[in-house]
Amino acid sequence: MNNVLVTGATSFLGYHVVKKLNERGMQPRALGPKDQGSAGVLGKLNVDMIEGDVDDVSSLTAAFDGVDTVLHLAFLVTLGGGMQERMHQTNVVGTRHVLQAAADAKVARVVVTSSALAVGVNREPKALDESADWNIHRVNLPYAETRRQAEQEALATTSPGLSVVVVSPSLTMGPEDFVGAPANKLLKAISAGRLPISAHGGLGCLDVRDFADGMLRAADHGRPGQRYLLSAHNVTIDDFLAEAARISGTKPPRWRLPRWAAYALVAAVEGWCALRRKPPPITRSVLQLMGRYAWYDSQRARTELGWEPRPLADTLTDTIAWLRQSSSA
Repeated sequence: MNNVLVTGATSFLGYHVVKKLNERGMQPRALGPKDQGSAGVLGKLNVDMIEGDVDDVSSLTAAFDGVDTVLHLAFLVTLGGGMQERMHQTNVVGTRHVLQAAADAKVARVVVTSSALAVGVNREPKALDESADWNIHRVNLPYAETRRQAEQEALATTSPGLSVVVVSPSLTMGPEDFVGAPANKLLKAISAGRLPISAHGGLGCLDVRDFADGMLRAADHGRPGQRYLLSAHNVTIDDFLAEAARISGTKPPRWRLPRWAAYALVAAVEGWCALRRKPPPITRSVLQLMGRYAWYDSQRARTELGWEPRPLADTLTDTIAWLRQSSSA
């Protein structure tokens, strides 16, 4: 891995991957809007900003010239309505464009970022590994389905001339978040004492800095045609929020939201948005995650890549401190 290009470099995950490459003494190319270079999210990092987008095949052709490794992190995340076509275009078609451009440019290796949700979510409090049966554990979320389709197509393209590896992170949090990751928004609310309710179920948690380390290890040592789950800690939602509250010095949620109340609330939001002819910020399809366990076994990454994530308490402490500092700045 000598000449590296990072797609989605201005995202939360992409920023930390670029930073990790800088720590290795490398200046990667970054594909994205030009204004996100020296004056934007990547302003403090050493990066060669290339203007382009995964939807623009011509920009990929120019960006991939002379590159031996592509780290693909350009994807769209939304749990709301009205974005299904856009997610498919970015997550699935955009990945196809990246893989085709990589093959045309004779890139040696592509590491594609997927999601642990593409493995599934268990109804039992047991961790799933990379071999989990999607037909049993699937979640009918457009986001999860687009990520799974993209990773399946990506793995099928691996060949002697193009090595393709997939990394699948769980719920990711951490400091230096200039975008507003969903997990960090949750931590911001709990650290401010503004989260009165919890829910039944479990979370797989991951520090963004450990994600970046795992992605580079996959680029260095990952087996072609293989997916690697990156998930550090499996905890119940109650325990996660209680630990975050303890570190924040606030009180944990007092009430657990029942399923019927959650459905009624989200249905009301959907109805209100329909009257206003606007897409809802959340849909009832998301509620199928309630009472289930997004727990994952990362033994393959630990064994094959030598990946060792940090303790959850360290992640929460660093993240909450950064969120408070950034809010007061």
